[in-house]
Amino acid sequence: MFTEIATQRRAFAAACLPEGTEILEIGAFDTPTVRREAGEKVWYLDLFSKDDLARMHAGNRNRQKDRIVETDFVIETADFSSRIGRSFDLIVAHHVIEHVADPLLWFAQCGKLLRDGGRVFLSVPDRNFTFDFFRPVSLASQMVRAHEEGARKPQLWQVVDHFFYHQKVKVSEIWDGKPPAAFTPRFPLAEAIRMAKERENIYTDTHCWVFTPESFVGVIEDLRNSNYIDFRLEALQETQRYSNEFRVMLRKG
Repeated sequence: MFTEIATQRRAFAAACLPEGTEILEIGAFDTPTVRREAGEKVWYLDLFSKDDLARMHAGNRNRQKDRIVETDFVIETADFSSRIGRSFDLIVAHHVIEHVADPLLWFAQCGKLLRDGGRVFLSVPDRNFTFDFFRPVSLASQMVRAHEEGARKPQLWQVVDHFFYHQKVKVSEIWDGKPPAAFTPRFPLAEAIRMAKERENIYTDTHCWVFTPESFVGVIEDLRNSNYIDFRLEALQETQRYSNEFRVMLRKG
């Protein structure tokens, strides 16, 4: 019923999945961490419906159409909490936070949906094992700036970084002690800037934020200590060998 990666994620979050836990999973697509078929109380939030997702990825052999979940809340706006008329014990979101234009607003929305003591479970790409290998990690101050500027999509310079620093890597080789020898940009910097400016008025899917486990913990602490978010780190699972994601459990309040 569960994929291998979902089983690994469930093992990390097992203590937060007792019977009766009410869960909102964001962006589950075809790899949900929790399933109704398993008797779990879960609702799914996505930008697209199940039919939309199936149609958009019809030719993608890496997606399993028979596993796509039925989206309960199709919401495109950043203030998604106002469109959901209930609360939850746990919010699950894998490979989501790095795409969020305004993480401070996103965490505030999660806080509104969570009951007292509720948790957010995230799986996050580790820069050290992804195409962001040569890209600088993100800072809490940059997130505050995005929030102050009301960001609703990747900002120009984030798209520039995506085009310029993107580096194809092999996860297994990095784990085996063979990291990319040198940074080789796909495009000259001026070309990356030109391409980003051409797309300035449309949405370009990219990693707005780049983390390692250590840098993510630091960002959460900085934001919490300055009262920008109302979440604290409860648990961290470092990136497992031959994988490219780390996992965190955050607790509200």
